[in-house]
Parts: sequence; C-alpha cells; structure tokens
Amino acid sequence: MNLTVKFDGHVSDVIDRLVEKGVVATKTEALRLGVLRLEEEYLKDGELERRFDEKMAKELNELDKRIKEGKVKFYNQEEFYKKMGWKLQKSHRHPTLQKDKKREKP
Repeated sequence: MNLTVKFDGHVSDVIDRLVEKGVVATKTEALRLGVLRLEEEYLKDGELERRFDEKMAKELNELDKRIKEGKVKFYNQEEFYKKMGWKLQKSHRHPTLQKDKKREKP
C-alpha cells in the first residue's frame, strides 16, 4: 500500500526527534513502528474485542439501571407511531408512514 501523509505540529516534531535520536532510520519507519505498536496494544490476543465487550457491558448495565429507575421508556411499534403522530398503513406489504390527520387539528 502506498500512502502519502502530512503531519504538522507536535506529531511532526515527535517523528523528527525519533529520526534525529536514531530510534528509527526514517520517518516511514517511525510510522510503521507506530502502526505495529497499535496492533500490539489493541489487536493482539483479542484485546480490541475484549475492550469493546467491556464497553458494551458497561453501557448495557447503565441502560438497565436507567430502565429500572424509570428514566427510559420503551414503545412497541403501534405506541411509537401513535406518539409520533404517524399512521401505520397496513394495506401495503411494507408499512408506510403518513401523518395522522386527526393529530394535526388544533
């Protein structure tokens, strides 16, 4: 893969310092090592998946808590359409939305 990248500011300074100090021979090598470091941290041994699972579990626990506290309400399709002022057209194979004319009256 060929890639053209332009860095400014701090990132550019860090790359320049890494080359000057001999940590890497070229700027390209600095970027390559950076990508490999990201792989090591996030992709090895399912780390990325584990972190994602942990985040999802935390969000689901928070949602469960909000549901129990009554801060989140769920609606079935009919309730939702009614709340939105929509009318479900059952004559079509797929439901279509139309504004409920009765709700529009003052």
